Amino acid sequence: MFVDAVVGEKGTGKTPVMLEILTREAKNEHANMVFVESGKSASHHIPHSVRFIDITEYSIQGYDQLLAFIAGMNAKDYDISHIFIDSVFKIAGDKALEGLPDFISRLEKLARLVETNITLSISCAIDELPKLPDSIEIHVPRAN
Repeated sequence: MFVDAVVGEKGTGKTPVMLEILTREAKNEHANMVFVESGKSASHHIPHSVRFIDITEYSIQGYDQLLAFIAGMNAKDYDISHIFIDSVFKIAGDKALEGLPDFISRLEKLARLVETNITLSISCAIDELPKLPDSIEIHVPRAN
């Protein structure tokens, strides 16, 4: 796995699923992880060993800028093991759903190149999700 996604409509528990994966992986002493979100709502749930980034502090908008930002992080810190990006549509802006397949294909190429796992949360009903590469693992939060 290089890229996977937690998919569900707003309020279905995507962030807790990501935090569960992050917390489990943070126990590995060799993990070097980054959690990116638009805002700081999850910041108090992130272990201290994980770098937290509020993407709004960097004026990143759109898939192209997000991809460049991720590439830049990996260029500076070559041993990042996992990047979590919460609420990717908030960062992508208009036409987020339409541009998602191309973005994920490009993101997967980058993830393979830098050998970093990337997990995204996508606010979308699973039946509205466009066709993504078969290599992308999709997680759907369990209904409460």
